[in-house]
Amino acid sequence: MGEDFKTAGKQGITGEVIRRIASLYGEMDRAYAEFAGEYQLDCAGCRDNCCTQRFYHYTLAEYIFLLEGLKKIPFAKRDLIIKRARVVVGSYAHEAQAGEIFKLMCPANFEGLCALYFWRPMICRLHGVPNFFTMPGGETKESGGCAVLAEKHKQPGRLLDRTPFYSALAAIEKDLRQGLGFRQKLRRTTAQMILDMALELDVEGEFSPEGGI
Repeated sequence: MGEDFKTAGKQGITGEVIRRIASLYGEMDRAYAEFAGEYQLDCAGCRDNCCTQRFYHYTLAEYIFLLEGLKKIPFAKRDLIIKRARVVVGSYAHEAQAGEIFKLMCPANFEGLCALYFWRPMICRLHGVPNFFTMPGGETKESGGCAVLAEKHKQPGRLLDRTPFYSALAAIEKDLRQGLGFRQKLRRTTAQMILDMALELDVEGEFSPEGGI
């Protein structure tokens, strides 16, 4: 699988994914900014920092784009992010004993700012404002936004429609997986993805987004 991935990258498959997802993320950011402005949502100094919440990411496309960012930041910061990720992932094993999910800061967060902000995954871009999306079967799911905003706006007004963003990302993911012959299901936190990337960046050999699990 690893050799197939490297060959596909040379043929421009991953480069095309990076271009497509950068364009899609730009659309997400513009839509989010519009709704955040409408709701006067300002994340600076938030008491309920979403960077401590447990989000999972499910696409290889997001992994590849985040990996591109990890490659481009200064080596010293990359090394520190990887070390932090090891601490975060290591704590997951203790959660079952404690019977709770710990609120752990994302390893890419430095004094409230994301070191991988331009390359951050989809949910990091869309979380916060009231939203809805329509499932393939027609069912609609709604959210009042983050806890702070939901508390402030008991009855939210306009909702951001995430459906076209989900659909566009799914289309990119489908093309990518077909091009690479990649079939594995993914469910990774940002910290887990960063540790997977550490293997990709520092060790020659098989591409392994599962991180050995």
